[in-house]
Amino acid sequence: MLVSMRLSEKFPIPRDTALLYDFVNSIDLRQYVERGVAHQPGDELATPAQLQKWLQARGLLGRGVKVSPAAHREALELRDALRMFLSATPAERASTAGPLETLATRFPLGITASQDRVLDLRPIAVRATSGLGNVLVEVVRLLDGGRLGRVKTCDSDECRWIFYDRSKPGNRRWCSSDRCGNREKTRTYRDRHRLGG
Repeated sequence: MLVSMRLSEKFPIPRDTALLYDFVNSIDLRQYVERGVAHQPGDELATPAQLQKWLQARGLLGRGVKVSPAAHREALELRDALRMFLSATPAERASTAGPLETLATRFPLGITASQDRVLDLRPIAVRATSGLGNVLVEVVRLLDGGRLGRVKTCDSDECRWIFYDRSKPGNRRWCSSDRCGNREKTRTYRDRHRLGG
């Protein structure tokens, strides 16, 4: 069983994006070799028990509350829809939002007064996984703040990690220029010279 870790604490992510970042990257699809060692993909939320532990670690689920197999499936579907949405370019996102819009109805939000804002969104507790509505709240806040376009999917086909683009122009293509960027540039260089030779 994978240990639930807070990726948002390991990588420089804005605090108001942390839950979204941790959720969409709870599945690690990266398949690269670095220094002769193959990276092992994994899924922090592979079972209902793992999802339950993940939610509890983030204060989104009370102790003793169980996650059913059906709620687990819905959570994974939400994660897949968010990853699909975020893999589209900001200009294409409106046309790819359908599955996310449909799934969001299973994680309803309500309006409440809060200390930070006059009115705020909060998940309505309907089932054990309702706390994942907070992920959708972060998406809405990022959109309202004009920063959703900075949440991107790494351009490397062997990575596909979701990252927050902190560059000033907001035009990064890879989660890491040193790793994914260099691997892609080296591969392109070798292909170009092999075809040229």
